[in-house]
Amino acid sequence: MTPLVVRPAIQAAELVQLLHQHGHAPLRCPLLETVAGSELPLLPDLLRSADVVIAVSIHAVHFAHDFLLQTGQTWPHIEYFAVGQASADAFAAIGITASCPDDPRSEGLLALPALQQVAGKRVLILRGNGGRDLIASTLASRGALVHYCAAYERHYPELDGDRLTHQWQAAGLDSLLITSGELLQRLLELVPTSQQPWLFDRLLVVPSPRVAEMAHSAGFIHITIAQGASNQALTAALELRKME
Repeated sequence: MTPLVVRPAIQAAELVQLLHQHGHAPLRCPLLETVAGSELPLLPDLLRSADVVIAVSIHAVHFAHDFLLQTGQTWPHIEYFAVGQASADAFAAIGITASCPDDPRSEGLLALPALQQVAGKRVLILRGNGGRDLIASTLASRGALVHYCAAYERHYPELDGDRLTHQWQAAGLDSLLITSGELLQRLLELVPTSQQPWLFDRLLVVPSPRVAEMAHSAGFIHITIAQGASNQALTAALELRKME
């Protein structure tokens, strides 16, 4: 198959390599880039006072860990949680065991038994700039003391949507690997309205029911939900559809 990979550059390179290994011919076009967040200097003090750390994405783990390494700091021995398996795997890669839900959404995380009784606990959420506030507001309603640390910031590269769409069509693009609602929205903004019927007829692989609902509402017809946002999960979902 010829899938479109839109993840930030480093992850995109890893996913493209994995797809090639499985016989696909991916096209790469990062729709989002990430850089270190301006709040990272606050991270050591926030960690020292935290009882619980929650990472909402692998970027949050990577940028936080890189900052700690650069400043000679270490992760404290406290409770760690990740919204999805990809973030839990990122924690595991640096020697930290993080709990994560089977449902890779904020709602799934908030349903974990370990996060029901959090009154008085100090919770640090590692995320990018902006994003959903559901985790923080829900945990605060349960009595937790919640703090954010913007470990990374998102930047959207300037792209020529009309030119790119014609390139994708000429290359025989038949599938899209989208890992977040944000990337889905960015893709919809990029592709000209006149070309969106073509876009909606591509196979779309998404990481969660929430993003699938967004895609269905937008007009996508062929939607597959992967078992999370990891490169392995996306590739496995594409492989299953290839065999149908």
